[in-house]
Amino acid sequence: MRRREALATLALFTLADAGCGAGRDDLRVVAVWNGWELTRFHDVLSAFSRRGPWKVSLLSAGNDVGALVGNRVARTAVPDVALVQRPQLVAAARRRLVPQEAPPGVPAGWTRLLTFDGRVYGSWFKVAHKSIVWYRPDLLLREPRDWDDWVAICRDLAGRGRPPLALGAADGWVLTDWFENALLSIDPGTYGRLASGAALWRHPSVAAALARIGEMWSIPGVFAGGSRRALLTQFDEALVDVFEHGSAVMVPGADFYYPIIRQNGSAPARWFRFPSRRGERPPLLTGGDAAVLLRPASAAGRALVDWLASPEAVRPWASTGGLLSLDPSVNDYPRDLGPLAAQLREETAGGVTFDLSDQLGGRLAGSDGRGTWRIFQEFFTAVAGHPSAVTAAVGRAVTALDIASRGAS
Repeated sequence: MRRREALATLALFTLADAGCGAGRDDLRVVAVWNGWELTRFHDVLSAFSRRGPWKVSLLSAGNDVGALVGNRVARTAVPDVALVQRPQLVAAARRRLVPQEAPPGVPAGWTRLLTFDGRVYGSWFKVAHKSIVWYRPDLLLREPRDWDDWVAICRDLAGRGRPPLALGAADGWVLTDWFENALLSIDPGTYGRLASGAALWRHPSVAAALARIGEMWSIPGVFAGGSRRALLTQFDEALVDVFEHGSAVMVPGADFYYPIIRQNGSAPARWFRFPSRRGERPPLLTGGDAAVLLRPASAAGRALVDWLASPEAVRPWASTGGLLSLDPSVNDYPRDLGPLAAQLREETAGGVTFDLSDQLGGRLAGSDGRGTWRIFQEFFTAVAGHPSAVTAAVGRAVTALDIASRGAS
């Protein structure tokens, strides 16, 4: 099931090996994942269910997880435990959540993302490195030295009729990740203030980040199949374009792309860090999924949250790719992902630059056709293949972001 299909259909899975005998406690779990991610999490819950008298039901809710956690559904539909990607959602729903003890060994910056009014309301189950570009080494002769070199390589490939990039622009978060990586490279301070809720969308660094990604997106012939096809392509389909069909050379993304790459073709795959300009610090954009416990807390729910924070829960998934852990004792990743896990732990020890769009609320909150996702899809449409349109499109995007941040119509 693709991500957007999951928004329309809530799929309930009762773990077969949990059994249905008397004396078992019902435990309802909701997650945003679908497809292979949901299958892997199902395996995690199966291992948990064998540890005690629990009958576990898993609900795939897509972006509708906010309604379930936020109590905008019937009481009987409220889960016991939810896996959420957005700290902003945790903040908004904290009165319906049970405070937790800060897990030992987790860097303080990660804990702060889930701390509100001095209390911790979740624990990180999996985290993500979102500042990488996956590529085929048989099609790309060398990795770029910096942003300007990357643009030059893409111009050269596009000019020779070889589209360098595949892009899943149908998923708005793919586009916001580009912007966030660019802004982190240019001005991490302004990035942090925006994440804290400051209405700084007219700051010059925001326009500079938009202009930077607009420079790349506006190269004629840069995207496999053209910009219109990119807007109909989801992130997993972009990976198929590169690693199965060979219709593009590279796809910017995250560590959790790895299992999809391996499932869709035998072409070699490598990665490089999302490029910054010379003299800038390479960005490290992160994401993650945190387990939260909903009121009234059940013993089974508490046991599950504790289990999900343990290395035993994450090791089987980590070993196949698609999950990075903050626990340094988890180290049996596929060869390509071990360095990413180390980078993430080391570079976030002093502070975390978490996905900006996952920290925004109100009219900026991203979802299909709404908020930042819609604004960046409109920006992409305006600039793709049209270098002369970038300046005006940057101005319109800045205005749209500023208006949305202030709640104006």
